[in-house]
Amino acid sequence: MEINQSGDKVMSLKLISGMMKSSGDEALLAMDAGGANQMVVIDRGALLEVAEPRRCDESRLQENIDLFSRIASAKYDRGDVEPDGRIRIGADDLLAWRQGADVKSKPASTA
Repeated sequence: MEINQSGDKVMSLKLISGMMKSSGDEALLAMDAGGANQMVVIDRGALLEVAEPRRCDESRLQENIDLFSRIASAKYDRGDVEPDGRIRIGADDLLAWRQGADVKSKPASTA
């Protein structure tokens, strides 16, 4: 993760677009990872848990797209990527974000 001149963290992923899948069960974010596209899947549980009243729709996604983008960028920086190359955000990721777990790095390997 980069730090700008004022000392603020700069997200490594930049949002290109966000949309609900036609099934209504997941949302997708297309993000730029320095010239390569990074897909992010936001599951129904995360959309339902992000705010009250619980809803899983386009407006809930758009209201919280900055939050989901920050979570995705933090997961990308930690290398928390699915085997298929996508980043997946679930309700557990929201809980971890709210508790500040996103700032913890993966434990260093011991030799």
